[in-house]
Amino acid sequence: MKRYKIFYIHGGGDAIGGIETYLMYSLEYHKMYKPYLGIIRHGKYFEYLKKSGLENLIYLKGGRLREIFKTVRAIYNGVKFIKKNKIKLVISHGAHSWIFGGIISKLAGVKSIFYIAGDIKPDDFRELISGISLRIKPSLYVANSKFVGKSIRKFLKKNYKINHLGADEKLFENLDEKEARKKLENEFKLSSEKIIISLIGRIQAGKGQDIAINAYKSMKNKDKCVLLIVGEPTFDKDKEFMNYLREISKDEENIIFTGARTDIPLIMKGSDIILHTSRFPESFGLVIVEGMLSRKPVIASSLGGPCEIIENGKDGFLFNPEDFKELQNLMDLLVENPDLRKKIGIEGYKKAKSKFTASISIRNLEEIISKYLLRCQK
Repeated sequence: MKRYKIFYIHGGGDAIGGIETYLMYSLEYHKMYKPYLGIIRHGKYFEYLKKSGLENLIYLKGGRLREIFKTVRAIYNGVKFIKKNKIKLVISHGAHSWIFGGIISKLAGVKSIFYIAGDIKPDDFRELISGISLRIKPSLYVANSKFVGKSIRKFLKKNYKINHLGADEKLFENLDEKEARKKLENEFKLSSEKIIISLIGRIQAGKGQDIAINAYKSMKNKDKCVLLIVGEPTFDKDKEFMNYLREISKDEENIIFTGARTDIPLIMKGSDIILHTSRFPESFGLVIVEGMLSRKPVIASSLGGPCEIIENGKDGFLFNPEDFKELQNLMDLLVENPDLRKKIGIEGYKKAKSKFTASISIRNLEEIISKYLLRCQK
């Protein structure tokens, strides 16, 4: 069977979040199509991909939109690559890449998909980059959740397909829980009796690390626990928030800021409870799925995509965003009930394994692509 070639485009830069992780690990799961990944702008993400040994990585040598020469060069390189390699379809991730992907695909004469991994809001049309990108029309919109899809229908008046993101299950399968736990104990000088609660994500106000800290500080069982805040601020505007987090936790010796880590699966596997505390609706919540694949109970904010992942009380817990007292009660509940932690962890694992892995996500995406291309040929 002939494998058509598809070309993913990502804006690049320094942010490495859920969509960046998904792209990196999911490309290997393609069966029907041969994928390439084009990066517009040099940054931490491009270096991360190079170090990982990712195959079919293409640097388009672009920059910010205001850098006219680099923008034209990236577009030219993209069109040239598509024509030379007979690419069938362009898939763009993120507002910056939608602009490049939209222009490149039209100039190259191929179909395009905009993969939307964040809900569209009225303010997006008033901002320069997102405003331009949302006015470029692709061949097809794909949303990473029903929550995001509803915003496409509301603000763009367009139909869409849904394809949930997925985590790479292989990252967790070969990790031994006892070894992972021991490594965390040794690194952070923890007692084997401590319950490790981990919050993983970029340091920014929207991710709600302060909510987790306030919940921890009010716990009945906080002396039995340690709270790991995993991540660092990506942008200068988030450094002030980081200083605030350190200030409100300065008297808590069992709140540990780990900084950025490349061993997230190990941290999750060695933890007892995983938190996801966004104060704004998440479009999906890949870290939730990763926590579930590590067989740990996850407590997440009850807005947006997380409600499509977790069935509250069965395979995880949901709490009202910014309600740190509700979060505290759930944390205490899990600390006091090891059997419940195990039960929720197992149920969460079953859910994630059956619905939210990278292999499942890519298989579903390939079905969307094949049906769309077949329809175009008729």
